[in-house]
Amino acid sequence: MTRDSRRTVVAVDGMGGDLGPGPVVEAVLDGPEDVEILLVGSVPHLRRHLGDGGLPGRVTLLHAPEAVAMHDDPVRATWNKRGSSLLVCAQAVRSGRADAMVSPGNTGAAVLAAAARLRRLPGVRAPALATTLRGPEMGPTVLLDIGATVTERPEWLAEFALMGMRFAEARLGVENPRVGLLSNGAEDVKGGPAQRDAHLLLSALPAYVGQIEAYDVFSDRVDVAVTDGFTGDVLLKTYERTLDLTALVAVSAVRSGGGPLAEQNAQAISRRVRAVLAADPGGVLLGVRGVCVVCHGAAPARDIRAAIRLAAECVRTGVVEHVGAAFPDKRPAEPLTCIAYL
Repeated sequence: MTRDSRRTVVAVDGMGGDLGPGPVVEAVLDGPEDVEILLVGSVPHLRRHLGDGGLPGRVTLLHAPEAVAMHDDPVRATWNKRGSSLLVCAQAVRSGRADAMVSPGNTGAAVLAAAARLRRLPGVRAPALATTLRGPEMGPTVLLDIGATVTERPEWLAEFALMGMRFAEARLGVENPRVGLLSNGAEDVKGGPAQRDAHLLLSALPAYVGQIEAYDVFSDRVDVAVTDGFTGDVLLKTYERTLDLTALVAVSAVRSGGGPLAEQNAQAISRRVRAVLAADPGGVLLGVRGVCVVCHGAAPARDIRAAIRLAAECVRTGVVEHVGAAFPDKRPAEPLTCIAYL
């Protein structure tokens, strides 16, 4: 069977999440029918969560004797645990056995595993995790980086912009995406040294609208919002918690009105708020030679299921190929010392 004629195959890390294999197994068993799954982890451990129902024909177990825990140092764990479920997932993509990988595990280790096994695209210095934000009176906005890096470098921020633009074009169908650089003000004098230098680099892009503030991310001013991974992670988690509180306030208001349908209406409103405002269930790692989606460690089954669909969508829309096309000179990427020999 050729790659074009078969279903998309996604390798799913069953061992790395905060909640153990349970939510992952639940998501896989009730996953998209048009996606084949390689469920990766300790097979005896995974089987204890499968119950008596067995596996659907579209799911295959792939043994990995080790797991990277959330508290593990990403570099040390990636180096020492060569049989980890993360590295086995990444190797499955590299070998062609899978088209994409999904993990709710240690973000730093997931990024290193993907960079080590899949390798970075030529010309990419640092991969970035991208998510998509949506809301009323705004189109979808790609936010990156949301956690793959913690270091601010102007040249990295400029590369994130190029990758984010290509991602918006491929996955979201946005033509000529507008790019903004997240800062503490829109004026040229705002931002730290990295932002100001990145601002100068990005000014050569016709689609660059300049520095933006946080509330511009949730408007229709830009299609791609660029920042470093530390700031992006804080912004995203603050937004997600605010969304949780917004849903709670809305539900409480409906319940306080009473009536026979109060609970039913409250749950419907909560679902509607999250459907309209929630970010993607995971970050798509841009800049590596394969599709990798990283979820929150405490992701429930519904989010892992959605992340599997997201990974398959990125395969079908050719995200990796579109991002690679942003670096036409194909210069070799500078080696990262922590992964060069993995």
